[in-house]
Amino acid sequence: MLVQTCSGLARGVELEGAFVFRGIPYAAPPVGELRFKAPTPVRPWPGIRLCDQFGPIAPQKRDPNGFMPELPQSEDCLNLNVWTTGPADEPKPVLVYIHGGGFVSGKGAECDGLRYAAEDGLVYVSINYRLGALGFLYLGDLLGETFAASGNNGMLDIVAALQWVRRNIAAFGGDPSRVTVIGNSAGAKCTATLYVMEAARGWFHGAIAQSGATQSIRDRTTANVTALRLLDELDLTRAEADRLLELPAERLIEAQSAIGYDTSRSLHMFGPVADGRIIPIDPLGSLGRMGSAPALLIGTNEDEAASFIQGDPLLTPPSPDIADRLFGANAPLVWASFLRYADIMSSEAAWSRTLSEHLYTIGAIQFAAAASDAGARTWMYRLRGGGSLGAIHGYEGSLINGKHDGELPANPDDPYAVAPELYPLARHMRAAWVAFAMTGNPNVPGLPDWPTYGAKHATMVLDRQCRVGDDLPAPAGAAVAHQVWRAEACS
Repeated sequence: MLVQTCSGLARGVELEGAFVFRGIPYAAPPVGELRFKAPTPVRPWPGIRLCDQFGPIAPQKRDPNGFMPELPQSEDCLNLNVWTTGPADEPKPVLVYIHGGGFVSGKGAECDGLRYAAEDGLVYVSINYRLGALGFLYLGDLLGETFAASGNNGMLDIVAALQWVRRNIAAFGGDPSRVTVIGNSAGAKCTATLYVMEAARGWFHGAIAQSGATQSIRDRTTANVTALRLLDELDLTRAEADRLLELPAERLIEAQSAIGYDTSRSLHMFGPVADGRIIPIDPLGSLGRMGSAPALLIGTNEDEAASFIQGDPLLTPPSPDIADRLFGANAPLVWASFLRYADIMSSEAAWSRTLSEHLYTIGAIQFAAAASDAGARTWMYRLRGGGSLGAIHGYEGSLINGKHDGELPANPDDPYAVAPELYPLARHMRAAWVAFAMTGNPNVPGLPDWPTYGAKHATMVLDRQCRVGDDLPAPAGAAVAHQVWRAEACS
């Protein structure tokens, strides 16, 4: 299949039932003098570009056991992938996937769009965006006005990808007026953050945020603390901060890995920045001033933190010290939540519930309420059906993206395995997600009537037997403010 894009001709690869175009650049390489700068338009290419290989991914710490560890890394990473059955009489809805990975890892190649295109009738797009220091390092206080928006380059990359979709997706058979963004974890946090960015207005029409909202937006003071820590790790003074423009990307990744995703110090060091330019100082408070908001499907999983606790000895046993490292000024409220839960369940269950709620559930509730108040048609879910550790972080992906045809038995040692008794739930969830991308409404046969969140806070409980609960108790400590991370809280 040959497609004429705004930048040149692209040739895709035929698959069983669809075509895939891998590694299409959507912006110019952010290298050299463009490092730490907003993305610029992609340069046209001559002839036909063969899009048969995934493009380079954003520089990150290599994981030899991760998904597709062989993919090259490069600062020239602003590329995307498109799965489609091709042009048709009726343009197809578009689903744009934003990968997660704590803002320091991940790749657009990690989610295969073949079934969405071949079976569900969507045009599926996955993107790469700048990560870690190269995507979210705030340098305004160190390098001045030219770099005042540098803390949000990763978000501006996503906006640039959405602009590319608007201008080019019709040639792939997609409908530019029906674009839904979907993300999990940090990808969901990016998805929600788009709602508070003036630069993102009009480029998408719906969003699915799985286990993430705006709780990772941090203020400039906190973002500057991260920049100073990076300088310290690189043995640079403030006066030498301009050397960040020239150091090899590998050196920056080494330094950010030394200070970064470490639960003994903080949750993660990078994320969007409320800089007053790209993202308002009061993100959630700005929602009502942004005009009509796209439809939203958002939710969390009941046992988000269980897999983290099992895999990280630094999170056990429960203690005020761990709460302090993770939540800073909010730690007393978090610890009080744990003590209340510990009165009615085991210490282990109480700790998992507390971390799950304060890392994910509260942020989702706050964002859903703000989006609903701003006029967005909002649907909320809470996933309870799960595997051996429960509905852990990322488990919805196992349900939605798996085939669940019963040919292979579930692996009891894999907490992400889906047992046969959950196959109906998996099918209903996938149908609801696809329906939302198609129509902006997740109501489908097989699930109870799913009302919008609204004043009653109606929430679809996704389990072996699904139900709508407007009686779900608010998490203990739900008033904790997570809208913006501050230096005294999780810096």
